[in-house]
Amino acid sequence: MDAQNKPAKTNPDVIVVGGGLAGLAAAAMVARTGVAVEVRERSRKLGGFARSANKDGFTFNQGPHALYNGGPAERILTELGVTMSGGQPASNGLAVLHGKAEVLPSGPVSMLRTGALGMRDKAKFAKLMTQVPRLDAGSLASTSTAEWIDDLVGDGRAAALAHGFVRLSTYCNDPGELSAEVAVTQLQAALANGVTYLDNGWQSLVDQLQNLPGVVVTTGASVDELPDAAAVIIAAGGHSTAGALLDRTFDVGPAAQASCIDYGLSRAPDHNVVLGADIPFYFSNHSAVANLAPDGHHHVAVAQYLREGEEPDVEQLESFPSYAGVTEADVVVKRRMHRMTTVTAMATAARGGFRGRPAVTDTGHANVFLAGDWVGPTGHLADAALASAEQAAQAAVQLVSDRPRLVRR
Repeated sequence: MDAQNKPAKTNPDVIVVGGGLAGLAAAAMVARTGVAVEVRERSRKLGGFARSANKDGFTFNQGPHALYNGGPAERILTELGVTMSGGQPASNGLAVLHGKAEVLPSGPVSMLRTGALGMRDKAKFAKLMTQVPRLDAGSLASTSTAEWIDDLVGDGRAAALAHGFVRLSTYCNDPGELSAEVAVTQLQAALANGVTYLDNGWQSLVDQLQNLPGVVVTTGASVDELPDAAAVIIAAGGHSTAGALLDRTFDVGPAAQASCIDYGLSRAPDHNVVLGADIPFYFSNHSAVANLAPDGHHHVAVAQYLREGEEPDVEQLESFPSYAGVTEADVVVKRRMHRMTTVTAMATAARGGFRGRPAVTDTGHANVFLAGDWVGPTGHLADAALASAEQAAQAAVQLVSDRPRLVRR
């Protein structure tokens, strides 16, 4: 056990496998009820996908990260007393279509100004974005994102731009598989409340969660079989880790992946956002609104959203920041992540959207529960991870509370 960790209580009532965001949040929710809980993390560092790294004074997340305001993740973190400082990015930027960068149509004024769409496509795209807030996302659970967009706007430039916004909000590039429920849910959240880029990266959430009262953490603890405890929450490694511990398989959608390059720049880029419409690329200056870089410097990220089995286009990935005016002379430091998982398992149309994901209790063991972005009927990305963590924590606490108590005479 690392020196930074608190001493573990012998035989805790609840053991959480995995020290990522879901595992730490689940442990914090258990601990605040007074139930003894311990987190066991295989790595020497906590955080999982929420881990951040400091490189020459720049804070790099595991790829572009945004917290959706008003969602389950923000609510749960707030209830736990976690501070989420940062800023909301502006919606203005550029859209790349057919190799040309034009004004990103993110509102009425930019829609009029942009050369990315002709009049007919502007009308189609405006109609789609006007309809999104009024849609019942759940009614589209068994419809693919590709079918939904095709039904509303057909093909062409408006469709390409719609797909670009869906990739941006879902971190997925498989519209034929991805449930339109996911796409609409994420677009609705973005339009209603926006997102926050966090000061000091997502590591700030990890650091606060692990230091909440009653949260005991053991790192460097490889868990190869189900721990012996009154209740166990598996919140590590997605369905493959859970399946190995439970000796079963889960029917889930494919993972979503991306290739990413983080840059530390000596100056601000000319544009803070560049969205690929007919190409699956995205550029963002997170440090425009969040503390992620030394004074006078900026942290930007570029990502290519990958289809299953697709290899990154390294040349295009490295050249994409040029649309934002970034040159090699501006680069102080950079970090490449050739392939990283953005979503452990997509909620697919074929499986009925969010409700087709495994339930928190879908373990075959009355005292074992699941948590992660691939679990439960609620939300996507961190919202799904923390919503399922909340359900798992509640179930574990209830189970422990219902145990018969030994009466000493």
